[in-house]
Formats: sequence, C-alpha cells, structure tokens
Amino acid sequence: MGDVPDAVLARLISMDGYEQMLEIDRITVEHGVTEEEVMKLMAEAKGNDTAPQSDLVSDPSFARSKSVDFDLEPPSTSSDKPEALQNAHRFRMEYDPSESGRARQSRVEQAIVCSACRSPLGIPSIRPIRVTCPHCMHESLFES
Repeated sequence: MGDVPDAVLARLISMDGYEQMLEIDRITVEHGVTEEEVMKLMAEAKGNDTAPQSDLVSDPSFARSKSVDFDLEPPSTSSDKPEALQNAHRFRMEYDPSESGRARQSRVEQAIVCSACRSPLGIPSIRPIRVTCPHCMHESLFES
C-alpha cells in the first residue's frame, strides 16, 4: 500500500462526488491498489488517521450504478408532479440550438426535475406550464 504519489492524492482530495469516484477507479487500475487503500491514503493525507467518512465512494452497500446526485434523488413521497431544484445554476438548460429555442432558453428562470426520468429541466416563471421532458418525452403540468 502507498504506491500512489502525493500529487495524485492531493488532486483526488480536491475533487468530490462523481469526479472523485471516477478518479479513484482510474487510480486503482493505474497504481494497482484497492479502493479501500486509496480511501485510507486520502484520509492520511488529509490528516485524519481515522476511518474515512461514509459517502458514495466508500460505502460498499451503495452500488456504483446507483451513484447519483443527491439533489436529483426522488423525494420520500411519490407524486407525478415535477419538483423544483434549489440550485438551478448548476445545470445548463440548452436543449434546442435554433433561434426560437434560444429565445425560449433566455426566459428560463427556474429548474425542475422530470418526475419520470429525473432529468433537470429549465422552465420560465409562467404558471401553470405544461412541460415535456426532451429526454423521455414525459409530459407534466407544473403549477407552483
């Protein structure tokens, strides 16, 4: 254990979420270490000699194929209505490159999540508005 250079660990520590998980996978292949060893090295590099915190990357009960952004996790109550995203600035709402599409995109003021496929969608402040998801073509009415 310990064949991972400090510069690689420092870059890995500066990442978070999905980027960090992908980088850990790459490091395990390149340097021939296990994911647990990389996590221990990261904890040591941070100055924490204790076990790393449980998160998406180190929790073995969480399958890689289920790694998602927690902002897009479905709420505990199931409904067929789209939900609003609190941090819409994180998403690029560019679906249609045409002139009319750009005009519609300039009116985007809020982001919601498609209730069918969990894709982020940009919408204007007009209410009620019928929204069709460009990914799954699911149509829903957004009223609030």
